[in-house]
Amino acid sequence: MRHLRTALVLAVALAVPSVRAADYPEGAKSRFQFELGGAWDSFDTEASLAATRGGVANAGATIDFEKLLDIPVMEKHVRLRGQWRFSNVSYVEVSYESIAREGRRKIDKEIVWGDATYAAGGQLDGKFDSQEIYAGYRFDMFRADNVKVGATIGFSSWSIDTSLSGSGYVTKPDGTTQSGSFIEKGFDITAPVPVIGIAVDGAISKDVLFNFYVRALFLRLDEVAGGTLSGGLNAKWYITKHFGVGGGVDLSTIKIKDYEKDDKLFSANYSFAGPRIFVVASF
Repeated sequence: MRHLRTALVLAVALAVPSVRAADYPEGAKSRFQFELGGAWDSFDTEASLAATRGGVANAGATIDFEKLLDIPVMEKHVRLRGQWRFSNVSYVEVSYESIAREGRRKIDKEIVWGDATYAAGGQLDGKFDSQEIYAGYRFDMFRADNVKVGATIGFSSWSIDTSLSGSGYVTKPDGTTQSGSFIEKGFDITAPVPVIGIAVDGAISKDVLFNFYVRALFLRLDEVAGGTLSGGLNAKWYITKHFGVGGGVDLSTIKIKDYEKDDKLFSANYSFAGPRIFVVASF
């Protein structure tokens, strides 16, 4: 939240002088906008997987994936974004990013993850992969010559795939155990979440445009409870009408409070934030 508050202050500070600035960049007025960029994000990942027996969950460990498995805190990935302005005040927006992360470390304590208990002194391999697809609608509530403030509504579809593998033992439903090497998956969760937000665009000069956005919602259903929050601040320099470059910072976080399925209970706190650079094509 601190990152978003800082971004909001910067957005407001930029929007005030932009009222007196030059008109919107010519490229930003195009109906279609596409961005291809790379992000360098810092991650914070915690998750737990507990097995339930008779409605009672075992004491599954909450795992810090960066610390326990030596997964790099910083990671690079690709981010895509597109926009179609089909009227003066209405847009369709889409975005996509996929992040694959894995690590390996010798553990010095026993770890419980689902039905499996991994023994201290053994090697533990783990992964935490995520993918987000966003599709939404934006309506400009306020428009000036070089400032636009829009409301957004859409769906953010998160797919999260986690697993741990190593030596230990598995506790079966009847209470017996089996020793060996095991791969214990979390859930491959694909959860489309409705999100609402706000976006602000403003011209700093006749060639430079800044953008601020924030989207969030909390969801509670029979099977899953959680929420998502994302936001960012970036600037684009339109070198020509049809081509430009840009950079900024973005923050994404997802909290899965409870996800119960197949006698297992999964929870996670997953967030990442950092800078990105991108190229812009408009027509």
